[in-house]
Amino acid sequence: MKAIALYNLKGGVGKTTAAVNVAYLAAAAGQRVLLWDLDPQGASSFIFRVRARVGDLRSKTFERGEAFADAIKETDYRNLDLLPADFSYRKFDRILDHLGKPVRVMRTLLDTLGADYDLVLLDCPAGFSLLTEAVLENADLSLIPTIPTPLSVQTLARILKWADRRDSSAHMAAFFSMVDRRKTLHRRACEWSSEHCGNFLEAQIPSASVVEQMTVRRMPLSEFAERDGASTAFADLWSEILARVEHQRRLGADRRAGLRPSLSAIESLSSELEHALERELRAGTQASVIDLRESAAMRSHLRTPVAPPVTNEETVVHTFDTDDRDLAKAGHVLELRECATGLTVVAGRVNAADDASRVQVQIDGSWALQLLAETVSPVVILDRRLGRPGPPIMGEIRALIGKRKVSRIDSRVANQIQSADRGERLAPEEPRVAAISA
Repeated sequence: MKAIALYNLKGGVGKTTAAVNVAYLAAAAGQRVLLWDLDPQGASSFIFRVRARVGDLRSKTFERGEAFADAIKETDYRNLDLLPADFSYRKFDRILDHLGKPVRVMRTLLDTLGADYDLVLLDCPAGFSLLTEAVLENADLSLIPTIPTPLSVQTLARILKWADRRDSSAHMAAFFSMVDRRKTLHRRACEWSSEHCGNFLEAQIPSASVVEQMTVRRMPLSEFAERDGASTAFADLWSEILARVEHQRRLGADRRAGLRPSLSAIESLSSELEHALERELRAGTQASVIDLRESAAMRSHLRTPVAPPVTNEETVVHTFDTDDRDLAKAGHVLELRECATGLTVVAGRVNAADDASRVQVQIDGSWALQLLAETVSPVVILDRRLGRPGPPIMGEIRALIGKRKVSRIDSRVANQIQSADRGERLAPEEPRVAAISA
C-alpha cells in the first residue's frame, strides 16, 4: 500500500479538486483506492455524495481503528472507496497529543485502513497541526498544489522550511494549480518552472469553469468532461505521481535523496514574482493616473475654453467592496488612498462629519501591494492597526461584509485643482470619489 497526501497551509488552492480527480483516475486504472477526507469541511465527501459521518472520536478509536474502518463507504465508482469527513475530526490534535507519538499512531492507522487497498489518498485540511505533521511524515508522497502567485509560493517555501528545520524525511512534490495563462505572473511562474526543472511537476492544472462544475455536478471531472484540457492535465498529474512513487521505491532506504523542491530555488521564485507584481502594479497605477488625468483635463477644457494654468494635488483612490456592493448600498466606504504624503487605508460612512464615523491608518508600500494584489483585506489591516473589536464603525463594516470576499472594485484619481494664478480651488464638475471627511 502507498499513501499519498494532498496538503497545503493555505486553503482554496485546488487541493480537494486534485484529491478527487487523482483518486478517480487511480481507481479507473485498476488500483484499489481509499480516499480519506481528513478535512472537517468534507468537500471530498460532498463531491462523492457520501454523508460525512464517522462518529465520536476517542483514544480507543485511534488505538484500534475499528470506528474508521466501519465508516468506509463505497462510492459510485469501481475500485474507489471513501472514508468520509466528520466534524469530530476537530478533536484529532487533542487525541494525538494525549496518546503521544502522533507519527507512530498515524502509521498504525494507515497500515490498518490500507490493508485492503493499493493506494490511500489523504485530503488534508489547511493549516498546520499534529495531524498534518504525522501525515507528512508517513506519506510516501505529499503533493502541494501551488497557485502561481507570490503568496502561494511563499507558503510553499514555509512548508519546505519546516521540513528542513525538522530534518524531516517527508517526500514532497509541488505542482501549479489554478493556472490562468492570461495573467502575466502565472505565465512567468510557469516559464520559471520550465527553466528550473525538478522544483515543480510538469503537470499544471488550469483555472477553468469546467473544474468548478465538479461541486455542482458532484462527480470527478473525467466523468462529464473527459476531453477537456483540465481532464488531460489531471491525467498528466496522475502519470507523474506514478513515476515519482516508482522512483521513491527504487531509492529504498535512501529516502532523503531528491525528496522535495529546493528551498533556495522556491525563495528565488517568490522574490522574482514579488518584484514582477510590484512592477505590474506600478505600471498599472501610472497608466490609470495618466488616463484619468487626461480625461479630467478634457472635461475641464470643454467646461472652460480659456482657463488659467492649473496644478493638481492628486490622490489615487482604490475602492474596495463585496461583489454585491454591500458597503456602497449602506452608505459606507473602504478605500486605499495613495498621495505624495503616503498611503492610507480609510473606512467609514460616506461624508462622515465626526471622528466616530470614520477611521484611517497609515500603511507602508508592502501592505499596499498586498491590498492591490488582493492577498489581504483592508479590514484585516485596519484590525491589526486598531485592534479588535476596535472603534464601533469597524463593527458596522464587518457586519456589512460578513463572510463575503472584499475585492478592489475601482481605482480613481481624486483631484483638487488649484489655479496657478488665483490660488482658487475648483471642485471637479462630477465628484470622482465619495470621500470621507478628514
